[in-house]
Amino acid sequence: MKNNTYIKRMMFSYLPILFLTISILISIFVTIINELNVRNAIQANKVTTEYISNMIDNSLKTIDADARKVIQTNAELQAFLETPSDRLLSYAASNVLSEMMVQHNFIDSIYFYRAKDKMVLDQSTIRSMSDFPDRDFIRELLEQPYPVNWSSPRVKDGTNRTNLKVITLGRKVPLDTGSLGYMIINVNLDAISKFTDGMIDRTVTNAQIYDAGHQPFFPNVFFESKDIGVQAAVTSDYTGWTYQTGIKGSQLYSILLHGNLVWIVAVLGAIALAIGSMFYVTRRSYRPIEAILHRIDRFSNAVISNDLKNDTNEFAFIDQAIERLITNNMAFQERQVEHLAIRRQQFLQNLLNGEYAEDQEVWKLESEHYGMKNDTRFIVALLEIDHYVQFCMTYNQKDQSLFKFVISSVAVEFSEQNQQQVIMEWVSKNRLVLLHISHEDQDLEHHLLKLTEQIRSWIEAHLDFTVTLGVGTVAEDVALIRRSYQEAGQAVNRKVTLGINQIIATVEGNEKLSDEWFTYLQLIQAVVRQVRLTDQGWSAAFNKLFQEMRVQQLQRGDIERLLQYFIFQMERELEGTQPEIEMYWKTSLKSELMQGLEHSETLEQIETCYRVALEKMLEQLLELSHNRRHHALMKEIRSYVAENFTDPNLSLALLSDRFQVNSKYLSQLFKEEIGENFSDFLISLRMEFAKKRLTETLETVQDISVRAGYTNSISFSRIFKKCVGLSPGQYRESQQLTS
Repeated sequence: MKNNTYIKRMMFSYLPILFLTISILISIFVTIINELNVRNAIQANKVTTEYISNMIDNSLKTIDADARKVIQTNAELQAFLETPSDRLLSYAASNVLSEMMVQHNFIDSIYFYRAKDKMVLDQSTIRSMSDFPDRDFIRELLEQPYPVNWSSPRVKDGTNRTNLKVITLGRKVPLDTGSLGYMIINVNLDAISKFTDGMIDRTVTNAQIYDAGHQPFFPNVFFESKDIGVQAAVTSDYTGWTYQTGIKGSQLYSILLHGNLVWIVAVLGAIALAIGSMFYVTRRSYRPIEAILHRIDRFSNAVISNDLKNDTNEFAFIDQAIERLITNNMAFQERQVEHLAIRRQQFLQNLLNGEYAEDQEVWKLESEHYGMKNDTRFIVALLEIDHYVQFCMTYNQKDQSLFKFVISSVAVEFSEQNQQQVIMEWVSKNRLVLLHISHEDQDLEHHLLKLTEQIRSWIEAHLDFTVTLGVGTVAEDVALIRRSYQEAGQAVNRKVTLGINQIIATVEGNEKLSDEWFTYLQLIQAVVRQVRLTDQGWSAAFNKLFQEMRVQQLQRGDIERLLQYFIFQMERELEGTQPEIEMYWKTSLKSELMQGLEHSETLEQIETCYRVALEKMLEQLLELSHNRRHHALMKEIRSYVAENFTDPNLSLALLSDRFQVNSKYLSQLFKEEIGENFSDFLISLRMEFAKKRLTETLETVQDISVRAGYTNSISFSRIFKKCVGLSPGQYRESQQLTS
């Protein structure tokens, strides 16, 4: 014990290793910093600049392409430019502008210039160019022999917003000659600025755009001369603009690049300090070990076995004791971790279900563990694996568990990096709950959105599947956590219309008005009826139905209820028709629609599935209809009825006399070929005609009833309400409200 061989062995063993390790680390550090740091920064900045350029160019190209498509394919637009003073054409052209505004968030305003009478139409009104606020730009555009893609930034005239800057695209109509007029699109520079801010961190990176004359787009952004070393610039082939970015505070890179002498001094100082510290710490650390050795020597007869007494290794007994202690401690820690996981999971479930107050002792213990106080604030996010059915089919149970563990670990890692306190648990097979707890007065929603975006981006980049996250609102009290959790669930459910692989924040949902649901039901009935009648106009009504769902951003449950009604209405319409069609519906088409609704993740997938199924149904109907003997005759009769349905004398007897067919047999042919009897078919034609007159004209109900073929307006109103569900006056009011 007095020889102290251990302290000498430890000191002389560690000294070369320590010296070599410190020297290598310092050399590697200086080399990497000096040779690669600036180069990597410039390369990363170059990639960021190219990304910003590509994203903005792609957005502007999309707007340009849509404008060209409208100019080349929209017949109503050409008719509007060729035919002045037609209100319906002006309304149709205004709808084209509104659709463009809805499709592209960048667009600030859009309008048509008609060369024939020098009139300008925007989304709200049509007026003379002399009265139009932005007339100076139109005159400049008319003077240009060849219009450019996008103009340089300019101040838009005649707006209520002071100094509103836009870039403008002017396209001739037609594109080759421009003889009819122009389509002019203004994009707000603030929108481009916000779009750019979404791709960079302004606290770290500066971004600026210059036009062909090197005039900046954003006057509040400038580059300092010290940042020149790590700036990057990209010139767009499409617009001719120059995109420039630069890292702030790049003076630090210059210091790293030219500070070789400083690093040499630092290396020498670090080596000297390490050697001195090693001797001091080693001597100081040996004192408690020496005390332990004295205690072992003192109690050697009672504690140490005969085999260890003569052992030259003075730590043999300590090694045995520590090994026994570690074994017992590991078993205890495993039990503690298991108990902690179960307790944490139960605690989180109680918070989400609003049952935290049932056991006050457990609640007090857990709340103290997480540091919850009266001023603690909470917010819930819900992560859901996209295409979970495909996920389960692709990976076995073991791989699924591994991927879920990876997702949880990534979430924990990012929350620790952001210094955020987050409790997370898998509450179902495909859903992970993240409860963000904060004891400070900060923007909780912003911090959680940042965390969830980091998680989503990492999963998209490193795994073969994606996730969608819903974020609830901030809960100022523990009792409101349940509400935030429910809101996060509702937000995730909206991915069916908004799309997958994104962050969906909570949006206050207004209750659907009865007339809005009535519109959906009318569209469904129209699609079903037109499919049964093999009317090619079913596709337009089908597109409008799904477009309304997409615009209103219906939740998954609402969409499922509407499409269940669609299936019910289709089954009802096909009941009593040809046996072959009924059999095809029961054995094939109905199950195909049900499975498409169940297994589709997004509204686009549901729409595609339903469209394919209905096209198959149309093929069956057309094939069966063509094989009927009297198809040609019924086609002629049907055309005659469609042309003369407003005749009040039109009846089954009149058709029988005209086409020399027995009236009873003719009634049977109507049922077989069209799927309904003659009177129902005639009423449906008259009701569609009446609805169109009620919507598009201001004629009285009496006049419309006469035009529709009814001599008695009371009978017309009674039949209209029975078929439509509303009286003619109520239907006209509902259509005016929806428009």
